[in-house]
Amino acid sequence: MKKNIISISIITMLLAGCKDLDTINYNNPDRQSVLAAGADLAPVLQGGYIAWWQGVHGPHPVIALSVAADAYSLPWDNFGAQRFGMEPRSAYNNQLSETLDYKQIALAPWFGCLSAVSSANDVLAALEEGITIDNEGPQDAIVRAAAHLLRGLSWGYIGLVFDQGLLADENTNVTGELPFSDYPAMITAAVAELDAAIAIAEAVGSDFVHNYFNGVPLNADRFVRLCHAYAARLLAQMPRTEAENVQVDWQQVLMHAERGLNFDFAPMADGRFWTSYQQYAFAETGQGPFWARLDQRLVQAFDPAQPARYPEVSKGEAPLTNRMATSNDRRLSTDFIFLPFNTFPVERGEWHFSHYQHNRNISQEGFAGNGSSGGPMPVFLQADCDLLRAEALARLSRKNEAISVLNAGTRVTRGNLPPLNTTVNDATLLRAIRYERALELLGTAPMSLWFDRRRAGRRLDFTELDDLGGLQKGTPAHLPVPADELTVQRLNLYTFGGAPDPEGINPH
Repeated sequence: MKKNIISISIITMLLAGCKDLDTINYNNPDRQSVLAAGADLAPVLQGGYIAWWQGVHGPHPVIALSVAADAYSLPWDNFGAQRFGMEPRSAYNNQLSETLDYKQIALAPWFGCLSAVSSANDVLAALEEGITIDNEGPQDAIVRAAAHLLRGLSWGYIGLVFDQGLLADENTNVTGELPFSDYPAMITAAVAELDAAIAIAEAVGSDFVHNYFNGVPLNADRFVRLCHAYAARLLAQMPRTEAENVQVDWQQVLMHAERGLNFDFAPMADGRFWTSYQQYAFAETGQGPFWARLDQRLVQAFDPAQPARYPEVSKGEAPLTNRMATSNDRRLSTDFIFLPFNTFPVERGEWHFSHYQHNRNISQEGFAGNGSSGGPMPVFLQADCDLLRAEALARLSRKNEAISVLNAGTRVTRGNLPPLNTTVNDATLLRAIRYERALELLGTAPMSLWFDRRRAGRRLDFTELDDLGGLQKGTPAHLPVPADELTVQRLNLYTFGGAPDPEGINPH
């Protein structure tokens, strides 16, 4: 699969990604009719940010891929959760005949991110063609930096989620042949865009204000820190296997993480454009005990006496000895709620069962809203940057520094766990980092555990699961280009996962 031809029908789909916006007619692919004056730049860019947000943070694809990662457990058909949680795992069925709900697992991030790129490209091209707010003053520079950030985030998440993507900038002739780029190329291009955004913001300085994330204005310092944070995330979570993880440029991850967030990044829900999957993942958002529960693998992370897979009592397995887990980690009681009964149907698989739901909103007032009509939606915590920094230090053989970062962070401050001793070995240190990433970052970084498990270790049969190890065998480790795109381009359909592809990385 080497070439792709972008058609007018696809361009129209990209531009229609935020069709509900009142400000722009996204069905018109004519850039000049949309961007005729400086006042047009911000609305187009705002539409692009919404397209990116919805494509990456909505229940499609986050719910299905979080279930696939054994972060959450959910047996319902909604958002593809039940099929992505099958044991043994099945391939992603990349077919035009599939239901729209299921296809949206790939369609939402693909067209959401490409629509965002299209908006960024239009804005950057307009600036080059002389459309201006203040004649190349700070306002033009702010728009330019925001466009580079948007393009970097969009290319980056295509690189994280898919096996390949499309790199088209404002100078690309999209009516001609355009090759697919593999995921390392997508990540490299994304980080370069983030670097470009950083350079512009630093040059603007005190006049810089970014207002494209709902409810979260960013001055130059915070904008730069956010760019560094996303660069560190993209580089660290790109690998699909443990072998690829070793090849990461951990020095670059460290550099970006050290310059990353000193605040929790959490855009505000508005009930319309800015909503998230979190409304289905947090127990306290009104969805009740029928929605996502903490996967049993993570219950075992808290309590090693618990099994990593909920027993199938209907098939003769012994029931749990203790439904309530015990842990030295204070977060089991502050961030999760115990439910004595399960509300999932036995016939959908008892491995979906769990007695815990995520409950951090109640224990940490103001941490998150409802993911729908109001409140913050945390998607990149300062703790995430700290843990990326700790992992980079550990992988650069700077063990004592990594331990210092870990001991100064949420392991101790929120978990009330004992500080790690400098005598621990490398494997114990890396496990402590994986533990913290799995439990402290749960529900705050979309698809994070899916990204982390695929690089954590070997694939595991569903009969031999452990708490913090790799993906289950047959779990797709990335998604294919959606069937809708491939069909328009007259390219063969392909997919990942299932019995033919236990690693989840070989197309079939």
